[in-house]
This record gives sequence, C-alpha cells and structure tokens, in this order.
Amino acid sequence: MARIAGVAGPDPGHALPALGLAASLRARDHAVRFLSGDGHDATAARHGLSVARLPLLGPTDADDDIGHRLWARAAAMAVPLAATLRPWQPHLVVADTITRCGAFAAQLLGVPWVEVVPPHLDDPADELPPVGLGRRPARSALRRADDRRIVELQRRSLALGAQQAERAAADIGLGHVALPALRLIGTLPGLERPRLTWPPDAHVVGPLALDPALPELTPPVGESPLVVVTDSTATDVDRQLGAVALRALARMDLRVVVTSNSMTPRQAPGVTVGRGPHGPLLAQAALAIGFGGAGFVSKALTAGVPLVVVPLQGDQREGAARLREAGAGRVLALRALRPAPLRRAVVRQLADHDARTAARGLAREAAVLGPDLAARLVEAALTGRLPEATGPRQHLPAQA
Repeated sequence: MARIAGVAGPDPGHALPALGLAASLRARDHAVRFLSGDGHDATAARHGLSVARLPLLGPTDADDDIGHRLWARAAAMAVPLAATLRPWQPHLVVADTITRCGAFAAQLLGVPWVEVVPPHLDDPADELPPVGLGRRPARSALRRADDRRIVELQRRSLALGAQQAERAAADIGLGHVALPALRLIGTLPGLERPRLTWPPDAHVVGPLALDPALPELTPPVGESPLVVVTDSTATDVDRQLGAVALRALARMDLRVVVTSNSMTPRQAPGVTVGRGPHGPLLAQAALAIGFGGAGFVSKALTAGVPLVVVPLQGDQREGAARLREAGAGRVLALRALRPAPLRRAVVRQLADHDARTAARGLAREAAVLGPDLAARLVEAALTGRLPEATGPRQHLPAQA
C-alpha cells in the first residue's frame, strides 16, 4: 500500500476527474489524501475520502496574469502544502494540470508526481491545427502556413511559461522544475488527433470524473426523446445556455432536463430544471446539449449520447472541434446561441443516425478505459515499471 496525495483546484471540471482517480486508488487499498477547495466534501465522502483545503487558495490581485496564477501562486502555495504533507510522508503526488502547487510540493518533498489532464493532449504539433482555437485540419497551403505560424507562437508562449516556472521554483529553493512521471489524458482515443510522434509520457486513459453527490433529478414523464442540457460549472462564465434551450425546445415533442446551478429549480410538463448528477439522466437521453466542457462531453459519450455543443473558450473550442471530427457532435457558434439556431441544430442532430453510431463507438472505448486504468498506471509509476506511451489507442483491446 502506498501513500498518495491528490491535488486539484475547486472547479468541478478539474476536481471531479482528480477525485475519480483518488477514489480508484483508494479502492485499490492505497492511502489517499485529497486536497482541493470547497464543494466536494459529500462527493469525496461517498467514496470513503475526505477533502482537506489547499492553503492560500483565495484569489489575489495578480490572478489576471495567467503566468502568475500558474507558477508564482503555485510556488507560494506549495510551501505550506509540502509542510502539511511532510509528516504523512507521501510516496507520490497526483496533481491536476492547472494546480501546479501539487507538482512543486512533490518536488519539495522529493517524491515523483503524476499530472492529470482532463480535456485532451495539448502539446503543439506542426502537423495539427493550433491547440485551443477549435480549427479544422488545414485544407490549403495558406491555412497550413497560418497554422504553423500560430503553433510557433504557442511554442514561444510555452517557453516563456517554462522560464516563469523556473523563476518560481528558484523562489522556493528548487534548482529546476521536475517533469511528471506520466501524464494521464482523461479523454477518449477517438477524440485525439493523429500525430506524427506521440509523447512517451502521455497515456490516454478515458474519462475520470465522478458524478457529484447530488439527489437525482427525475426527468419528465412520457415516451418522447429526452434531451439533457447543462450550464457550465466553471466559475465566472455566462450560464445562459439552459434558458435559451428551454425557449428553443418549447412546444417540441421532447422531454427536457436542464441541470444548472443558477436557474430556479422547477418542474413543468415536459421540463425539469435543477441540480443533479448527469449519469442517470444521460443513461436515458437521446441528445445532450452543453458548452463542451470535458467532463460533460465525456459523460455523454460514455453513455453513447451524441451532443450539440456551444463552446465558450479554450479547451471547449478544442474539444468541440474534435467531437465534430469524430462525428458525434454538432457545433453551434456562441454568436448563434439563440432559440431558432439551437432548435435547428437539435432537430438535425436527433435525426442524424451517423452521430448516434459514432457516439456509441466512443462509448465502447470508454467502457474499457477509466479511473482503474489510470490507477494502475500510477502504481506502475511508483514501482518504476511504467510502460512507454505509444499512442492514444494503446490501452484499447487490439480489436477496438
């Protein structure tokens, strides 16, 4: 049995995948301590875990600077975090990709660390569109040249970030920034684009996120197709999707459930609005609608449910592009988020047999991947017998 610390920020899109791995490690008889923010105690307790609070987690005036937030704040948080963990003597730290205090704390403690990357592999590559823009693969020489220009700018940005990381590490007495023993990419192989070379530390392990410990929502009664809509769980984002969806789908022969932290809960003929876990709803759904966050997309695809997504930013745009390329999702631009365009997208996606087939194919991938695979790879990292990653489909059966 090993002692393993799990570290993640409070946003559900990052905390719930890290909790999923922590729960699987505990089920494999490891001692696990999980550190995050507020809001996840009940979910953790359901899996025999408790949540300790990360030190210095409150916002600061410099948080608008992403470099400061990723590195300088992480280094400052790492010192008290390492002091908290040191008496327990962990053998390894599992850290969310944007919660770098876990990585620095592991280095201060002299133990290896594992990075959890919930959405997708985000390493730039010359043969791929720039990560994060939601671009399709280039079809013209002009677009390929523009893609390469942006990829080069992204590499410069990463190099600048590496310099900031080194300075932050030096500020807390570290001579360098330690790389993770492995990266656990919490997406599906079918959503990863082919690359000329695959990084040897990046293992695609499938969806990791737990459903939060909430009372189940009862969908409207009837036999009409069920559509599940979710607003974003991220902080500081516009959550208007649920309200637009209700207007868009009114008077259609559908049952609609909207999960939302901001809308007033209610039940009406054909409509349920409230907070609840997605899993039981998606198991009955014909279609899912969301902003394209990695957690909701993964849960929908695990259930074999096609999606309509309206990406807001960052990894949502990238995930939407990959979902569209896999044939399991239809993408509506944020500027078109109005009832009529959303209604048309829903009608077309419900009638798209190929989208249902693609979603079910991705569900078959999800069925053989997930937190237990990730936990076994963490165990391999502990023993030093970690297999080299060879590609996104490495952990699928040969016939998949």
